[in-house]
Amino acid sequence: MIDPLDPGTYVRLDALRVGIVDDSAYFRKLAETMLTAFGVRVILQAATEAEALTMVMTQSPDVLLLDWNLGTAGNGAALLDLLRRHPDERVSTLAVVMVTAYADKRRMLTAVDLGANDVLVKPLSPRRLYERLAELSSVRQVYARRSGRLVPAVPPAKVIHEGPSEIIHVRSPLHGKPIR
Repeated sequence: MIDPLDPGTYVRLDALRVGIVDDSAYFRKLAETMLTAFGVRVILQAATEAEALTMVMTQSPDVLLLDWNLGTAGNGAALLDLLRRHPDERVSTLAVVMVTAYADKRRMLTAVDLGANDVLVKPLSPRRLYERLAELSSVRQVYARRSGRLVPAVPPAKVIHEGPSEIIHVRSPLHGKPIR
């Protein structure tokens, strides 16, 4: 497991270009603060579905942190579907981490089915965000076409209940080992 405090597993993220798509200015600032602390130098931001699409097409982020519910500004799941169906592979294979305040099983499975590389539940844990970004930046993602969209080519995600609160986490195996 990647540990940002362990020099043996630390992964530099300074070359990573990360886009944050969320209608909440507060969340964008919080995520920007975490990314800056991780050493990420290029942090792009969008508040709406339209701004996000323009950002992806013109600024080419490596990873997109995409909020599920963009309020009146759009729908993160619809944007993910649009990205995965895009004819330009630079766009359709963009690493996307869906971010949601809702940890219900249906939403998690829908995100994975639409092609999310990962799903994180708000409030974001800096450690989990770092681990996801480190994994995505250090492991080449393989994609396959399914239902007209390019999706990460991994075995089906496993939904795991953890703890007494029954919070649902989606783990997709990577080289046979679960991503935590």
